[in-house]
Amino acid sequence: MAALEIPKSSDDLSAEWLTAALQGGGAGSARIASFEYEPIAAGVGFLGKLGRLRLQYANADDGLPRTVICKLPTLDEKSRQLAMMFRFYEREVSFYREIGSRAGIRVPILHHGAADPSNGDFVMLLEDLAPARVGDQLEGCTSQQARLAVISIAKCHAAWWQEPRLASLGWLPATNDPIHHFAQPAYQQCWAPFVQFVGDKLTPALKRTGEELGANVIRMLDGIAGRPQTLVHGDFRADNLFFGGPDGGQALAAIDWQVSSRGGGVFDLAYFLSGNVTPQTRRAIEIDLLKLYVQTLKEHGVQNYTFEECMDDYRFATLYCLVYAVIIIGTLDPTNARGLANFHANFERVAAAITDLDAAATMPR
Repeated sequence: MAALEIPKSSDDLSAEWLTAALQGGGAGSARIASFEYEPIAAGVGFLGKLGRLRLQYANADDGLPRTVICKLPTLDEKSRQLAMMFRFYEREVSFYREIGSRAGIRVPILHHGAADPSNGDFVMLLEDLAPARVGDQLEGCTSQQARLAVISIAKCHAAWWQEPRLASLGWLPATNDPIHHFAQPAYQQCWAPFVQFVGDKLTPALKRTGEELGANVIRMLDGIAGRPQTLVHGDFRADNLFFGGPDGGQALAAIDWQVSSRGGGVFDLAYFLSGNVTPQTRRAIEIDLLKLYVQTLKEHGVQNYTFEECMDDYRFATLYCLVYAVIIIGTLDPTNARGLANFHANFERVAAAITDLDAAATMPR
């Protein structure tokens, strides 16, 4: 069967294309008669455009989804170029195809996925996780949500801890793979617009740290890669997490695996806690959640990883979170109002965490 053409935008979707895509994903002889496209999550994702498709079938649809989520590339050219540079779209499709339900954490089912690294075109049709509720990074997670997120990502890390299969996944780079070395010049190019963006919220001490970090991004990547290897989500934040199962129970699912890699798992923990809870909440729960993370790893088979090692890794990874903030803010579409507000809040939280933890002292020298 010939490969399906990748639609350029939601306007290129058709009932015929959806029929072929879903049949290829295991929908048997189901045929789509019509569909409705509803844009969703505006201002939430920065590398993709999301829409909910409401499907009407021309024949029996027993057990088939009535809605699916369609993910296409961002319309922002700078963000799209960033995604192409790091092969993010290809990476996410490969993640769902080759890991998916074996991730150790709940992820949506992939019904269809394709990516063309030569031009940045890609498409995915994913399970609609509604009625689970997506988190809100701008608002910040509650302590209960943070606890659930930490337990969930710890189970994922435990499932892949020092797992030899990771190295056989050619699409999954190490954290310090040369493909990620672009982060250093990208950081340096974005530093000036970042400084202008955050203004007087950047303290003199943190400005000095940020300037020094510009020459040490690759060394930081080497440091994260040198920790015990596991599957790293890479963008483990509230906007990429769904809370609550179909029965309303305690459950969590993680989406957006575009920046996944293999390296030190504590980066996910640091990225989440430093940027997705308020400083007041983080300070109150931080040590308990680090202990919970280590304990959950142990309960799922990880031995010889102590709380002290976790704390050292956590401080180091928290410093690297500034790299994310600088690059994203430096390339963010200025018309994305929610994105701008989101990263104002994110930077303030990360800055507070770096200060509280004296994370600058972990800078490689």
